[in-house]
Amino acid sequence: MSDTAPPPDAVTVDGSASGDAEPRGRPRLTSTQKRWLLAIVIVGLVLRIAWLAFNHVEPPRHYLESGDQYSYWYYGNSIANGNGVLDYVTGEPAAYYPIGYPAILGGLFFLANALPFDVDLMLVAGLFNVVVAAATVPLTFVVGRRLIGPRAGLVAAGVMALWPNMIYQVTSLQLETTFVFLVIAALAIIIDHDWSTGPPSRQRLLAFGAVLAVSALVRPFSVPMLLGLLVALLLTRVGWRRALAKLAIPVAVLVVAFVPWTVRNAVELDAFVPSSTNMGDTLCIDRNLDATGGFRWSTHDGCVDSTLPPVERNQGNTRKAIEFVIEHPDRELLQIVRRARLMFAEDNDGILAVETMGSGPIFSDGTRNLLETTADWYFFVVVGASALGVPYLVRRTPRQERWLVLVPYASLLVIPLLLWGNPRFHLPLAPFFALSVAGFVTTVEGVVRSRLRPAVAAPEGGSEPVPEPARHERANDPQPAT
Repeated sequence: MSDTAPPPDAVTVDGSASGDAEPRGRPRLTSTQKRWLLAIVIVGLVLRIAWLAFNHVEPPRHYLESGDQYSYWYYGNSIANGNGVLDYVTGEPAAYYPIGYPAILGGLFFLANALPFDVDLMLVAGLFNVVVAAATVPLTFVVGRRLIGPRAGLVAAGVMALWPNMIYQVTSLQLETTFVFLVIAALAIIIDHDWSTGPPSRQRLLAFGAVLAVSALVRPFSVPMLLGLLVALLLTRVGWRRALAKLAIPVAVLVVAFVPWTVRNAVELDAFVPSSTNMGDTLCIDRNLDATGGFRWSTHDGCVDSTLPPVERNQGNTRKAIEFVIEHPDRELLQIVRRARLMFAEDNDGILAVETMGSGPIFSDGTRNLLETTADWYFFVVVGASALGVPYLVRRTPRQERWLVLVPYASLLVIPLLLWGNPRFHLPLAPFFALSVAGFVTTVEGVVRSRLRPAVAAPEGGSEPVPEPARHERANDPQPAT
């Protein structure tokens, strides 16, 4: 909602008209659209609950089997039990992963362990995933409605509700479900302001900063959203000084949120580590002349000695990765293409994530093939439609809101391409793909509607056409939702 008084000729929050115009990008929903939204949200929730109910898995057993999922599980339990974050191999204080997701799991597990009866912690994690995954659906609608309109919001929400791999992720311990929710929540908070009235209020900026900070603690790739906010503020013509003053509010929240973890790392690791020590490994993995774009252990000549202390190894691997790019720019371009091919080759890693935990394979070969094929083809259709829809998303959105969306859209695409190729890295782009699809679908729908509209007919026996209904009458007729 808008943070300032509505300008002349605007519609108030409760929908009563103060003039003839509606607030930019946020028209009232018809009763049909409300029913569609409710149905979409319920379908998304039911599908995720059903997946959790019928595909319960045991906790991960070893990091060589479950990878990052084991680490999140181990550190979450360690935090819940008051032991902090200690490396499960050396027993030394660790900061290999960003603290956000393990801390969230730790808080959930701590509360579950405090209950007077035994609780399945994997079920706790799954229920949390169900809640945030289901909440992502209406949040996507909020963004789509502000950008293009209610129809687009409904289409985008529908795409998210039915997305197979986003459903599969519910029973995994991968952080993407949480990260996607936090990114779209932060975007919904800041974009639902009516930017035609001026900059957002301090309260809205504080709320945006708080959610953005949590998302950055989970994965720092969301921080470029601040650049989109700065551009949007400047486009309100408030000047650099006021724009920077407004930007300073969420920046301050972000900095404060990182202080405890940074101080802990300074004490335990004797180094400045605001996020994690795994960025060096992540950067060097795909940077030597034998690299093929995908994951490898960081034991090749493109990385430093893997037995070095974590901070030293992180710094050394970061340095070697930068040197490789400077010395082999042509090779880096080739690697980006290879990473992109791997990143968008499939969309079924939720199945792999589930079957590499404690229960092992839980699907028959036929069921697994059906689930993977369904997810992949859904993804390919969505990505294809979203590629067609990006121009419509850009053209049909107001300038400030456009930059608020395009900056994280671009950054969440580009940053993974500078790391290594992993299909899981495209998951945070899902709501943005859905919004692009909505732009394409609603544009095509509008063209089809205009061409299928019956021609104005002349009355029988006469030459004068029957006049069309008045424009305002047509505009006020409730239209069925897409």
